[in-house]
Amino acid sequence: MIKRHGLILVLFFSVLVALFWRLLIGEVLFWGLPSLQFYPWRHFAFEQILDGHLPAWNPYGGAGAPLLANYQTAVFYPPNWLMLLLPDPQAMGVIALLHVIWAGFGMWLFSDTLHLPSFGRSITTLSFAFSGYLIGRFGSFPTLNAGVWIPWLFWLVYRIITQRRWSDVGWLGLAFGMQLLAGHAQTTWYGAVGLGCYTLWIVFWQHDRFQPRLLALLMAGIGMVLGVAIAAIQLVPTAEYLLESHRASGLDYRTAANLSYHPLRLLTLFSPNFMGNPADGSYLAKGIFFEDHAYIGFIPLVSAFAAIIGFRRRKRENPAFATVPFWALLALITLILAFGRYTPIFRFLYDTIPTFDAFREPVRWLILPVFSLSILAGIGTLHWGRGKWIVFWSRLAAAGGGGIVIVALVSRQFLNLESDTLNVLALGMIVLGCWITSAALLTLTQPIEGAPRFQKLWRAAVLVFVAVDLAWAGSGLNPSMSDKFYDPVQIERPAGRVYWFEDTEDRTKYEEYDDPTDYRIAADRWYGMRTSLLPNFNMYEEIESYSNDDPLLPRYYGNYVELIEDLGVDSSSLLQAAGVTQVYRDEECPVGWQGEAPLCISAQDTLSVWLVTDAMWRDSDSDIETALSDPMWNPAQTVILAGDSENTLESSEMNNAQVIELDTSPHQRRYHVESDQPAYLVISQTWYPGWTATVNGKSVDLYRANLAFQAVALPAGSSDVELEYRITHFAWGAAVSGLGLIMALGLVGWWMLKSRLSR
Repeated sequence: MIKRHGLILVLFFSVLVALFWRLLIGEVLFWGLPSLQFYPWRHFAFEQILDGHLPAWNPYGGAGAPLLANYQTAVFYPPNWLMLLLPDPQAMGVIALLHVIWAGFGMWLFSDTLHLPSFGRSITTLSFAFSGYLIGRFGSFPTLNAGVWIPWLFWLVYRIITQRRWSDVGWLGLAFGMQLLAGHAQTTWYGAVGLGCYTLWIVFWQHDRFQPRLLALLMAGIGMVLGVAIAAIQLVPTAEYLLESHRASGLDYRTAANLSYHPLRLLTLFSPNFMGNPADGSYLAKGIFFEDHAYIGFIPLVSAFAAIIGFRRRKRENPAFATVPFWALLALITLILAFGRYTPIFRFLYDTIPTFDAFREPVRWLILPVFSLSILAGIGTLHWGRGKWIVFWSRLAAAGGGGIVIVALVSRQFLNLESDTLNVLALGMIVLGCWITSAALLTLTQPIEGAPRFQKLWRAAVLVFVAVDLAWAGSGLNPSMSDKFYDPVQIERPAGRVYWFEDTEDRTKYEEYDDPTDYRIAADRWYGMRTSLLPNFNMYEEIESYSNDDPLLPRYYGNYVELIEDLGVDSSSLLQAAGVTQVYRDEECPVGWQGEAPLCISAQDTLSVWLVTDAMWRDSDSDIETALSDPMWNPAQTVILAGDSENTLESSEMNNAQVIELDTSPHQRRYHVESDQPAYLVISQTWYPGWTATVNGKSVDLYRANLAFQAVALPAGSSDVELEYRITHFAWGAAVSGLGLIMALGLVGWWMLKSRLSR
C-alpha cells in the first residue's frame, strides 16, 4: 500500500511539516484560545488528576465554576491524556497534529466507499485535512478534534447500511462517543445533522427493499445511542451545567447570529487572502479570519464544480456521480445556514426550530460545505478530460487569468496605490489570476488516454500544486513560540480577586494582545499578555479572578456580573461582596477606590469569608438585585438571602467573632468559627448545585447569598464548618459510560470472534 500510494503519503506529511515544523522542534501554540482557555483549564485539570483528585471545580475563575462540566475541558477525551505523559504545552500541539492526520485517514477511507481512484481520493484527502476550516481552527482544539471524526462516522454508517455488520455498530458507538467527548457540541451536532441526512438518503434512495432499510436504520441508531452512552460520564455534568447556566433558556437572536458568514466572503473560497491575512497583519475585514476560513484549494474547488457539471452525463458511468446531488445540496443548504443573519432564513429557523437558539456563530455550519465540497472535488476528477468545450473554456480561462494578473500588477506599479485596502485586493487578484491560469494549463496539458506514464506524471503535478496551494494558504495561521511562554512568572499578587470590566477586557484582549487582524502583535507583546491577569491567565499563577472566560457561566454568576456592569462606578459594594480588590476599568475607578484607570485598588478590607447577624430574605431574584443595588447596602453587615423570609435570625451585635480558614482545596473548604451570637457565615464562592455544608459534622442548609454566593447559618459558640463539592449524578454517568463501552467493545469482539470461527 505504501508503494502504491506513496505520493499522497509524501505530500500529506510534507504539507504537515511545512505548516507545523516549529511545533516539531519544540515550540508551542499560544495565540488566542490555546493560552486563553484550553491550556489553563487542561493543565489545572490534569494536575488535579495527578494529585489523585477528580477535577470537578475551578476555584480561580468567577469565584469558582464547574471545571469538569465545562465541556471544552474534555478531560475524558483519550487523546488529551497525552498531557499526562508529555510536557503539556508541547502536548497540545502533538494532539492537534495527530488529529489532522486522523482527518486525512478518515477521509481516505470514506472516499473509497465512493469507488474513487487513488487520484480522486488524494484530492479529497488533502482538501479536507488541510482545509481552512481545520487548519484555521487548529488551535481551537475542541472544534478541530470534533470535526475530524465526521468522515469516520460517515464511513462507518455506510458500512453498516451496505454490509450490516454488528461489529461496525460497535465501532460507530466508539467513534461517536469519541466525537462527543472531544468537547465541541456545536461541531458534533452539525456533523450529526449531516450524518442523519446522509443515512436517510442512502437508505431510502439507494436501497429498494423495505426490510433491509429498517434493519440498517436500527443498527445505525443503536450505534449512535451507544456513542451517547459512552460519553455519559461527560454529558451528565455538562447537561446539569447547561441547565444551570446563562444559556439555559437559549441565546438571544443577536448573540446566536454573531459571526455570520458574509456572502462577500465567498470570494475567499477562490483566493483565501482576498481580504488579507492576519499572519502578516494585512487582514482588512471585520470579524475573525479563522472562523470564516473555508478554503479547500483552488483546483479542488474547480473540481467540485466539475462534478456537478458532469453529473447528468456521467451518472451511469461511475457510481460516485450518483451521490453528487446529495453532496451538492448538503453544501448549498448548510452554506445558506452559515450566512446566518444575512438571510431571512436563519431568523425563521431561530424562531421555529429547536437548537437554532442554542448555538452562536452560524459560520460554523461551514464544516459541512467544506466536507461536501472536498468529496465533490474527488468525484470531479473523473470528469476531467480534453473535450472540445473543455479545451475552449480552459484556453479562455488561461488568457483571462493572465489578464487578471497583468491588470493587478499594472495597477500596483503605475497607479501608486497608497490604500492598504486596494493593495490587499490587488494581491488577492494576482493570486486568483495565477491560480486560474495554472488550473487551466494543467487541464490543457492532460495526457491523452493510453499514455499511463504521462498520466501518472500529470496527476502527480496536480497533487503537488494542490499541496503547495494548501500549505501556502495555511501558512502563519497558527503562531508558535518558545515554551517559556508558559513558564511561571513573578507577579505582584493582589490581596483578593481581580475583576475586568467587560469593555476593558475586550479592548485589552483584542486590541493590545490577541488582535484578530494581526497575529504578530501577540508575539511581540507576549510577556505583557502573559502577566496581564486577563481571565484564565490568572490561573497560571493560581490567582483568583471574578472575571471568567468560559463558554458556559453559572446563571447567578452571570446575573451578578450584569449588575456590576450596569452599576459601573457605583458597584463598589458588589465588588467587595465578591472578594474583589483589584479592578481594571478604562473609565474612572469605582467610588471609593484608589489608583488611576485602568488599574484600580480597593481601599476596603478584603471579604472572602465573614460573619454577619443581619439578614434580609427575598423571594425573587429581581428583589435581590434591587436590594444589592441599594447604595446603603453594606455586605460586611447584611447578607441578602434567597428564600423564605420566615427563616431568619434575630439581629444582634457581635462583640467577639473570629473565622479561621483551616484548609482549602478546589472542591473543599474548612473553617473554624468563634461567635458570641448566632450568625451567618458568608462565603464569596459561587452558589452551584453539588455544594453541601456541614456544621460540627451535621448536614445543614447551604443558602444562596447575595444573589450568587453561599451562606451557612451558625449557632453561637464554636463551629467547625466544612463545604464540599461533588458532581451531581456523576456516578450514574460513569456507570452508563462503562456499560456503553462494554457493549460497544462486546459487539466488536463478538463479531470478530464469530468471523474467525466461521472461516
